[in-house]
This record gives sequence, C-alpha cells and structure tokens, in this order.
Amino acid sequence: MKHVSLMTMLLGVLALPSPAAQVTEHCPENLSHLSEEMNALLKGVYVKEFKRTMRSALQASIPQAIERADGINAQIAFLRKEIQHQVRVEKSADFIARDVSKNPDGPLKPCKRREENGYCNTVERYYMAKAANLANRAFLKALECYQRHGYH
Repeated sequence: MKHVSLMTMLLGVLALPSPAAQVTEHCPENLSHLSEEMNALLKGVYVKEFKRTMRSALQASIPQAIERADGINAQIAFLRKEIQHQVRVEKSADFIARDVSKNPDGPLKPCKRREENGYCNTVERYYMAKAANLANRAFLKALECYQRHGYH
C-alpha cells in the first residue's frame, strides 16, 4: 500500500514509514552536525563561494542526494577517490606552508586578511582540503550507513 491519503497521514491513523524514513532513524539525514567544526576550518578560507558551498552541503538531504546520484556504489567509489586526492592536496600544502613559515609543529595559522603571497595561498588550500575532506568523509560514512541498511 504505497498510496496513503494526505488526511490519513495528517490524522496519524495509518503510519507506514517509508524505507527512507526507516533508514534515517539509523543514518544521518544531513551533515549539519559538522557545522561547528566546518566553521572553524572555514576561518582559514577566503573564497566566499567555497565557504557557501561547504555550508550548504552540510544542510543538503543525503537521501535526496542518493536518489539523484547514479547509484550509491558509484558515489561511494567516487568519494573514496576524492578523499585520497584531497589528502594529497592537504599533505602537500601542509608541507609547503611549514617549510615557508619555518613552523614545523602546531596548527597552521591562517592569514589575518586576504594576502596574496605563497604562504597565505598555500594555507588557504590546506584549509580548503581539510574542509572538503571533513564533509566527504562524513558523507561517505553516511552513504555506507544507507548502503548497510539496504538503501539503493
């Protein structure tokens, strides 16, 4: 019985949870729980479009993203490759920024304002890679959760 009248749903007479609703009891519906950590990383990023994209990605519906994708398996494979790429970008930027700044330990400090120099550009790239990987890892974990619970 897939079709339930709106009145029946509103009155709660018949409550048949959809497969997606059952899965979201176990898996996150979005990545909004990462907002605080993401905002901390985005303090080192000056590209407004990137910041906006990352913040909106945390609010996006994971079940809707799965429905729009070419399949959960293809999306998982893509994310794994993207994470590997961003890890390489992050490590490279970290190495270069530490070499330039002569700061071998501790967190990299973002520039105070938009400066056009090698250090600032490299540190920004580092924070962009970290932010992308924060979202990508959480999204991958969520997709794997949906996959385990039979959502395709």
